[in-house]
Amino acid sequence: MNLPLSGDNSFFLDLYARYLKDPQSVPDDWVIHFESLNDSRFRSVEQDEAAATAALVEAFRSCGHKEAHLDPLRLAPTVRAPEIAQASSRVGSRVGLFVAGRSMDVTKERAEEILRRIYCGHVALEATHLDALKDRAWIYDLFEKEVLAEPDERILTSAMEAVLLADEFERFIKTKWPTKKRFGIEGSESSAVILKEILREAARAGQTEVVVGGMHRGRLAALATVFGKSLPVLISEIKGRDITAGDELFTGDVPYHNGLAATVDTGCGCVEVRVLPHPSHLIVVASVAAGAARARQELHARQRTPGGVLPLLMHTDAAFAGQGLVSELLQMDGLAGYSTGGTIHLVVNNQIGFTTLPGEGRSTPYPTDIGKAYGVPILHVNGDDPIAAAAAARVAYAWRRSTGRDVIINLVCYRRNGHNELDEPRFTQPIVCAAIEKHPSLRTLFSEHVRTRSREAFEAAEVRWAEFAQRLAQAYESYHKLRLNDVLTETIVFPETQNGWGSETDPETGVDCDTLSSLGRTITELPDDFEPDPKVRAFLWSRWDSIDKGSGLNMATAEALAFASLLHEGTSVRLSGQDCIRGTFTQRHLAIHDLRDGRTCVPLCTLAREGVRFDAVNSPLTEYGVLAFEFGMSLADSNRLIVWEAQFGDFLNGAQIAVDQYIATSEPKWKMRSSLVIALPHGLEGQGPDHSSARIERILQSCAGENITVAIPSTPANLFHLLRRQQRSARRTPLFLIAPKSLLRERACQSALPELASGTRFRPVIVTEAPHCARIIFCAGKIFYPLNEMRLRERTSGLTLIRIEQLYPFPRKDISEALAKHSAAELVWCQEEPENQGAYYYVDRMIREIDIRRPLRYIGRPPMAAAAGGSIDRHEREQAEIVAAAVGSSR
Repeated sequence: MNLPLSGDNSFFLDLYARYLKDPQSVPDDWVIHFESLNDSRFRSVEQDEAAATAALVEAFRSCGHKEAHLDPLRLAPTVRAPEIAQASSRVGSRVGLFVAGRSMDVTKERAEEILRRIYCGHVALEATHLDALKDRAWIYDLFEKEVLAEPDERILTSAMEAVLLADEFERFIKTKWPTKKRFGIEGSESSAVILKEILREAARAGQTEVVVGGMHRGRLAALATVFGKSLPVLISEIKGRDITAGDELFTGDVPYHNGLAATVDTGCGCVEVRVLPHPSHLIVVASVAAGAARARQELHARQRTPGGVLPLLMHTDAAFAGQGLVSELLQMDGLAGYSTGGTIHLVVNNQIGFTTLPGEGRSTPYPTDIGKAYGVPILHVNGDDPIAAAAAARVAYAWRRSTGRDVIINLVCYRRNGHNELDEPRFTQPIVCAAIEKHPSLRTLFSEHVRTRSREAFEAAEVRWAEFAQRLAQAYESYHKLRLNDVLTETIVFPETQNGWGSETDPETGVDCDTLSSLGRTITELPDDFEPDPKVRAFLWSRWDSIDKGSGLNMATAEALAFASLLHEGTSVRLSGQDCIRGTFTQRHLAIHDLRDGRTCVPLCTLAREGVRFDAVNSPLTEYGVLAFEFGMSLADSNRLIVWEAQFGDFLNGAQIAVDQYIATSEPKWKMRSSLVIALPHGLEGQGPDHSSARIERILQSCAGENITVAIPSTPANLFHLLRRQQRSARRTPLFLIAPKSLLRERACQSALPELASGTRFRPVIVTEAPHCARIIFCAGKIFYPLNEMRLRERTSGLTLIRIEQLYPFPRKDISEALAKHSAAELVWCQEEPENQGAYYYVDRMIREIDIRRPLRYIGRPPMAAAAGGSIDRHEREQAEIVAAAVGSSR
């Protein structure tokens, strides 16, 4: 009887092995069948042998990685898996196997030799945690074939070339600039082999684009030898040439952070490679790159562009094990709103962090163990075996292509230098450093291996190495002749596309009233057979009534009309965030649910004609990964309105890294523009210190060079225009939208339809004028309404209220005109936030730059550590005192 290791019957053996471990893990009908096998009255000798062989195969599949030879330095003690030994003791003298398409009847010793070669060599597979039996059977089958296959001439040449070129690049740079940080690839050269093989497989499968999120380790070598970066440009960057041309707002970045857009000829076709620029902060680039890949995939689909987009993320072991964003990212890829159809994760396992060893930095055997929680297969490979590395790359790509799901490669290697070339690792890892010093380079080891296997492959790789060395030397001689534009062109990963709406930075954004009315009808209508909740029906009726009457439009209606009008004009819209579909404050109801059968209707989707998308996505309960993902989408698809909404404004602090490292600085560092909207519900309303403040003061501290826009609209009309301006303005910057909470239901906070009509635009300053003005009260946001209410109630004269709707860029011209008009008036800033928070310090500085003669008097809460008090009584008392102090004594 032949007992299969792979092929059609591997399904049975896998199922039976799982039954032996846990009978409840298999379907009931199979339990009955397996119980009959275990009943000695019915069991045959062949069945006993089948059971023993199945257990042996399962032992190698599940535990073979423990005995695999993965560490190039061989510092770890040899491990023997007791599961394998136990299974081996139950096997007879001869075993029937079906391996890599071949049937064989072999001795027990030969069977174990074959199984060890497959599962305990220089490459290992962990897949027993995959839920689906067919998935496990599929990947085991492919893995066995790839591991047992003899490498052909192409594989040997390609792998040898990758190692030689990476080694030569590091040698050259080290010789020319021995004191430069380069985060060299030495010790992990097989990562270049893996990258090349993945690009080749992608091209062979017809994919035309690869979006890469990288890391510092080996980045320069990968850019030069795999991703096709211009060598003169790269050497110019390494040399430290100033590419800013005196532009004070453009800072540029260090060479191992810069991105790249290039075309790579893989030998099986060309692929466009987009390597995202990344900051020093660990892992954040991964989520940005995933979002960019998703956007590029959707662009390809909308434009019906042939081919596809592959996301490829590179990590180091300490970051992959230590950063919580990894878990967020793996989870998001399994969700419809964030999936990229599977990402290939390459973990370059240096077996050390900066100076922290694995036993100090993680509690799991491997840095990649988090993947098991999400059903991701994990391939482990010895970094000193480029052939095994190439095989792992092919298995990983095939899995992603077949299943549309993530896969992880754990490249176990070492770091020949310290964290960087200027760091001394011997202080903290003397034993490891001594072992590394004695260990031959991969170039030495692999050259000898290839020379003995194929003289032709070795000589072909040597020729390409010589050519590359010559190009490096020529690049060094000519880099100073480069024009600045030549240097910048390659690093702009996603060139901004024109939106076709002119060159104005503050354009008219109004829409014809008839069109708005028609759109309003569409977004409030449901199919005849649809039965929503009565309160939702009343909500839709009320919305339509305000649009039909042309008055009483609230904030949520204005937002819906902004979305609808953009879709009508051919601009796609995406909204994502926690509970954003219904809205945290029950204000949206973008998706309507049928009471009887749970069907869902999204009226805005009916406006999305061919090539236009409307997406509303409830995100997982996280901010960091999702905001970075949405930012990546906005980079890659500049002609789509993308809105990320925090459930409450202070939730932004959970994603501060994405703000500091990307959103606020991408343009000055990398000339990458985004029109992402970050919506942050804000307002002190007596609900305690949390969920009250979007921390406006922190956002304003990041403002410089018109890098972002910060706005706090107090009218529905201004919210409508602000959202439309994000896509209609020629100037694209991220918008921090300080969004309404209680204003969503404030009766005084309404707009008329003509305020949204043709010929209108966003108003950065709104002046409520008073004759014979004695005092100007500057304010922002919802506090205007109690101020104005008291002004009207008390019939206060001589009081002008000025709402600053756009805090940054500061509307200097409008404020200057207002100050000049009332040159003798007292100036007051009134806010509900504590004095050390909110916009006060910022606005005070801006006003002083315009009129240094008149001080800006502060009225508001005193400085506080927390954002607000915890008592509703205290809140209302303080609020009344603030309003009275601002308005009451101005007569």
